[in-house]
Amino acid sequence: MRKIILVALILMCLGGSTAATASAEIRLATQGVEEPLQVEPPVVAYTGDGTGYLGGRSTSPGDLNQGGLNWLSWGGSSALARGYAWLNDCRPYCAAGTFHRHRAIIRVRRPRHALYTRMTIKFRYRGQWAYDHRILEYTGGYYVWGICGSRYTKPC
Repeated sequence: MRKIILVALILMCLGGSTAATASAEIRLATQGVEEPLQVEPPVVAYTGDGTGYLGGRSTSPGDLNQGGLNWLSWGGSSALARGYAWLNDCRPYCAAGTFHRHRAIIRVRRPRHALYTRMTIKFRYRGQWAYDHRILEYTGGYYVWGICGSRYTKPC
């Protein structure tokens, strides 16, 4: 009886560590040039045209290495982070625009082939909660975050 219990405990421990290792290897597409796929990345570009990215309070377009997202969880089915959505106002046009930060909660989910494929960004904009839903797409040799959820785009 002792041997059976011991074997069961060992199998439970091994199964748990295997699951933990597998979930730690799930990556997120950052649209970065040097490291486009990362585990718990500090910064994530998500608009494709450079007008929006996710980072920390002190992250700035001139130095993306300042601050970063605060990952609260990173698991086998989803991950959750707090940080800021930095959005370019594109005034008078995007190249001359100014980035503004908005407190944000980022949730990624639906891993496929060790990559999260869905992202929801919830942020405060003009005093109200706004939601940005994204779907991972592979195009032209790169992973990009496409818009999803409207009647004109792919469903989430």
